[in-house]
Amino acid sequence: RPITNFGAITWVDPAGIQTYNAFSARFEHRFSSGLYFLNSLTWSKSLGDTEQALEYFSGYYAANPQNIRNLAEERGPSSFDVTLMNVTSLVYQLPFGKGRRFGSRWNPVLDAVLGGWEMNSINTANSGLPIDVAYTPSTANDVTGRIPDYRGEAIMRPNLAGDPAGASGPAMLDAYFNKAAFAVPPTNAPFGNLGRNALRGLDFWQWDLGVHKSFRLPFRENAGLQFRSEFFNVLNHTNFGFPDANITDAAFGQIRTTYPARQIQFALKLVF
Repeated sequence: RPITNFGAITWVDPAGIQTYNAFSARFEHRFSSGLYFLNSLTWSKSLGDTEQALEYFSGYYAANPQNIRNLAEERGPSSFDVTLMNVTSLVYQLPFGKGRRFGSRWNPVLDAVLGGWEMNSINTANSGLPIDVAYTPSTANDVTGRIPDYRGEAIMRPNLAGDPAGASGPAMLDAYFNKAAFAVPPTNAPFGNLGRNALRGLDFWQWDLGVHKSFRLPFRENAGLQFRSEFFNVLNHTNFGFPDANITDAAFGQIRTTYPARQIQFALKLVF
């Protein structure tokens, strides 16, 4: 601050622009055989130049723009922007047991073992989330004294001087980006030409499965017991996380994280 006697000054400016456009399609059908099917597809784009202040509190993004005097440079995909999202859900009541197509006259023991089973499945597939490539500026370009809640990290975007795509296949884990395509701007012109959230991460795909069994309780007419087994990422498919996106890091372009592997849980639920 030029006059150090003044404390922090909060300035609110209604200058932000945010747009969201989407196409959504939904197909739903309930079959008489106990099968329910639902598929939802969303094709969307979320763009803005100031939403990073809100994303900061959700852990998405450093809150400050690289150049507060040129918010137009900040216009780019939101950090939560997913271009394509498809979710397919299935619920199937197996046709065995009392009140169903087969086995309605089974004895209680057989019905307790084979009747009342239900399966459900959710398949989620979406395109990759945005990646904001940045660099750590020199102390000469590190703005200090900002309110901590809105300061974020001291980061700026580099210059892009080539094709940023890195290796493919297994080698991608060590070279997701082409390092030679990025350059740190000079100190006297620290704002790079690379846009905010200009690159994309890997696609995501996961299949979850549940198998449930319902039991009637003899001492109360409307009471029941439900056994639930749930398998998240049932095929144990590896979904890789984000690469290191700071070009001044030694690990720049390396992917060292994954989304959770297969998880299995069991539960017993009393319904009354």
